[in-house]
This record gives sequence, C-alpha cells and structure tokens, in this order.
Amino acid sequence: MAYEDIPGSLGISCTVAASLIVLIAVLFYVTKRDLSKPELFMAIRMVLIFEIGYFLLAFGGSIFVEGLPGGFHFELARVAQITVPGIVEITLIPVVLAKLFFELNPNKPPANQIKWALIAGSAYLFVFWLNNAGEWIAAVITKGLSYITQYPINLFSFTLTTIGLFLLVYYAAYFSKKTIMKPDLTLSSIDLKKPGLIVTALGLYLVLLFLLWLFFGSVGGWGSWYAWFLGHGYLDLWAFTFPFVGLCLLFSPFTKTKEANVEHKKRTILKKMQLNLVLFLTQALGLSFYIVFSAAYDIPLPSTHVLTGEPIFRNLLMITGGLYFIFILVVIGLSVVGNIKE
Repeated sequence: MAYEDIPGSLGISCTVAASLIVLIAVLFYVTKRDLSKPELFMAIRMVLIFEIGYFLLAFGGSIFVEGLPGGFHFELARVAQITVPGIVEITLIPVVLAKLFFELNPNKPPANQIKWALIAGSAYLFVFWLNNAGEWIAAVITKGLSYITQYPINLFSFTLTTIGLFLLVYYAAYFSKKTIMKPDLTLSSIDLKKPGLIVTALGLYLVLLFLLWLFFGSVGGWGSWYAWFLGHGYLDLWAFTFPFVGLCLLFSPFTKTKEANVEHKKRTILKKMQLNLVLFLTQALGLSFYIVFSAAYDIPLPSTHVLTGEPIFRNLLMITGGLYFIFILVVIGLSVVGNIKE
C-alpha cells in the first residue's frame, strides 16, 4: 500500500466500525432485546465519533496528498474534484456532528437534538452534491465541453447532478429550517412525508444514473466521472436502498386540521393491505437489485476487477434495477394522488 492510501484506509476503518455498531443495535432490535435509552444514545454517539474520524482522515488525507499546491495533481480539475469538496467535508461535517454528539443526551430536551440532526442531514446532502458536482465539472474540464454538448446522456447526467441535486439540497435545507423554527419541536410535530420524499429522491437519483450507465455505457468515452461513480463513488451506492425507508414515510399520516384530514381521506384509492403489497414488491425488487450489484463488486475481491460489465450481471441489473426504478415512481405517484384506507 502506498503511503498516500493510508489516510483513506484508516477512514474506511472508521466507517466499518460505525457500521458494526449500527448492525449490533439493529440485531438487538430484531431479537426484541431493546436497548435502554442511555445505551441507544451511547451507540449513536459512538457512531458519530467514528464518522468524524472518517471525514477527517479520508478527506483530510486526500487534500494534503493531491489537493494542495505541490501535491501530485494540483490543477483546476483537481480543485473541483478534491480541494473544494475536501475542505468543506473536513470542516462542516465534523463540526456539525460534534455539536450533535454533545446534544445527544437522554436528559436533555429533544428539540435541540432534532434541530442538529436535521442540520446534519442537510449538511451530508450538501457535501454529497458538492462531491458529485465537482466530479462532473472536473470531467468536463478534462474532456472538454463537447463531452456534454455532443452527448445528450452526459448532458442529462451533468444537469441532474449539478442542478437537480442542488435543488434537492435546497429543499432539504428549507424543510429543516422551517421545521426547526416550530415552537415545542418534537418528533410527532414533523411531517415525515417530506424527509421521506428527500430520502427517496436521493436513492432514485443514484439508481437512475447507474441504469443510464447499464443501458448506454460510458458515453463519450471513459472519464473521471465514470471512474468516480463506478469506482470510488461505490461507497455511496449503498444509498440505492434509501427508497426502502423513504417510500414508507411518504404514507405517514400528518394533517394540520380536522378539515384537512377529512379532505385527505376523500382521496383514498388503495387499502392498506394493497399498499403494503406494492411496497413489499418494490423493496423485494430493490433488494434483488442490490444483491446482484454487491455480488458484482464483492465476488472478485481482493481484485479491483468488477463484474458489472459481464453479460449475466449486466442483464440481471438492468432487469431488477429497471423494475425497481419503475415501482419507485409508481409508489411516489400513489402517495401523491391518494390516501390509504385502513
């Protein structure tokens, strides 16, 4: 291992440790051995510590190795790819997570905890946009403007990333600010449909971009964008599963007045059992898609070879991913046009 890979490897180790803590907590929940409130808060705070370590080590190392003058590749493209996103990631995220860490105390009122959790979520979404937009901008700088003007698929992906994803960040920040300003803020006072839409949209964005690559390949030739999204960005693609949770939140009951509740119930089109069946089918398709996707990356380990280009994997991913994408849109449509009968 080269010395420049050490910070990134240590950062990944922090992520693995945080994931193990989450896994243990989930196993406790599944086996109905509920964690006490202090234990749950302790587990979350440990996850936050490892997440802070991940951002400081992984992205801090990238900046000092390649993102500063005198580094291996200090140039305009690298500034967009590494320097700007990296500086934001090693400052904004650790500060926000540290504040959330100190607010997570079972003896404190929940309002500040919810406030900083919403701020942290918006901050994560912002740096996610900054990373992906920076990669696309770097790809255009390296390959030339014709890389998007001559290839509609690349233009669509570029626009969806730099503008569409930014609009999602703006909406998340707007929702967080509006929620934080509520008097007597509690979990029950939050309209969960809106974070459900944000989470679902983020997962849908990633699924769509991956499907574009499956169906059309590396349009215009291999570049830094495809290297990022299919290589280094692989660490973010677990978010393919975000709609599993987000779609369920879209049907959370939340109305401000009795009159609004009556009006909402007039638009019923599905029974709850029918909805659960549609949601279960969507999640089953998503799970199948993610299992095939993970197998394509994990089977060749420790080799860096990936099997997504092999016909059997590519075809399975196109089928399961395509159906998953369609059913996500169907469920979103159902949440818009009608309520659910009990």
